[in-house]
Amino acid sequence: MEFEHTALIETKNATVERTSSKLIEVRFKPDVKLDAEGLGEVIMVKRQMCGKDQADILIVFPADLDFALNILTVDHSGVQGGCAESRRLAFVAQSSINQRLAEIYFRYYPRQHETQVFLEEADARAWLDQTIVLS
Repeated sequence: MEFEHTALIETKNATVERTSSKLIEVRFKPDVKLDAEGLGEVIMVKRQMCGKDQADILIVFPADLDFALNILTVDHSGVQGGCAESRRLAFVAQSSINQRLAEIYFRYYPRQHETQVFLEEADARAWLDQTIVLS
C-alpha cells in the first residue's frame, strides 16, 4: 500500500511515525514538559498520519515524563478531533504512576474504539498483534 503522507514527523514533544499501513507510533520525548499546546500539536500530526486508512495507535511515554497537570482535565481527542479512522489504542506508560494516571484519564474520557494501558511496550505490541474477532 502506498502512503499519501509523510512516514515520520517530529514535533517539539514527540515523534509520530506511520510504521506500516496498520500502525502509527507516537513516542514522546524525554526531557520535555508536555503541556496542552504540545499535546494538541501531536494529536494534529497523528490525525494527519491517519488519513483515510484505519490504523492502530501505539503511544509510548518515557517513564519520567514531566507534564502539566491540566492536560488531565481536557478531552484532547474531542477538542482536537482525534483520528476518526483509528482503531485500537495501546498506551505504554513505562511507570506505575503514568499507568495509573492514563487509566484514570481514559475512564473520564473514553475513546470510541478499544483502548488499553500497558506498563511495557512488548505487552502493548503483543495486544496489537492479536487479530480482531468480529462477532
